[in-house]
Amino acid sequence: MGKGNKEGTSKQFRWTKPMEHLFLEILVEEAQKGNKPSNTFKAVSINRVVEAISKKFQVQCDAKHVENHLRTVKKQWQIICTIRGESGFGWDDNMKMFTCDRATYDAAVMAHKKYEPFLNKSIDHYDEMALVVGKDMATGSFARTFADIDLDDDNIDSVPIDCENEATEEVRTNVSSSGTSKRKRKKAQESVNDEQIKFVGEQLGKIANALEQFTADKTPHLYEEVMSMEVEGFNDDFLCSVFDYLVSHESEAKAFLVKSKKHRKIWLQKFSQG
Repeated sequence: MGKGNKEGTSKQFRWTKPMEHLFLEILVEEAQKGNKPSNTFKAVSINRVVEAISKKFQVQCDAKHVENHLRTVKKQWQIICTIRGESGFGWDDNMKMFTCDRATYDAAVMAHKKYEPFLNKSIDHYDEMALVVGKDMATGSFARTFADIDLDDDNIDSVPIDCENEATEEVRTNVSSSGTSKRKRKKAQESVNDEQIKFVGEQLGKIANALEQFTADKTPHLYEEVMSMEVEGFNDDFLCSVFDYLVSHESEAKAFLVKSKKHRKIWLQKFSQG
């Protein structure tokens, strides 16, 4: 996430990484409590961020700073969603990063300079951004981000409300091949919608469970798991640096904890080169 250098009212206000972390942490909690009924957070949520930032970092933060930074995060999220829709890009959900070949990367950066900060690296606070500025925030759903399922209102409305009555009446008055076809199409469409809704529900359950599990303090466990990689040939100083980094990057810490020893070693080797 960017520094937000242009944000501020009467003077420049710089957002540091720890500030951004606290900003997202609070707004995630506020969204989960239902304080984002539309596309904007309630004033109580904004004020909570203002007070927390001002108190913890001893700075003069006001509502305008928070609102401006929220707009910055929304713009960043729009870029991320645009990249996800581009041909040639894959997505590593464990690492929270885009995957592509060198040719695709070079072409994308040349055509869209704004893509570069989000390519070839893990995206900080990806899950939190999805929850705070994702499209379906009114219901706390960001399954669209993970599953790319389209359940827009116009698709749902394409099934007539009284279709069951129509089908019943049609069978009573005219048992024809045309009527049978309509009933089959209706059932098939309903089946597809049911499967989509079921899948979205499953994804939401997994996401909510992951967030809930990580609310507890995992720091001691994370430290043990990171330092256990010493047997793979990594020295103490390097692993301590990795631990400090993961403590301030929750999404990457969660991904690290679920990886196998083999995949942790690969991640650590990449981290040492980066």
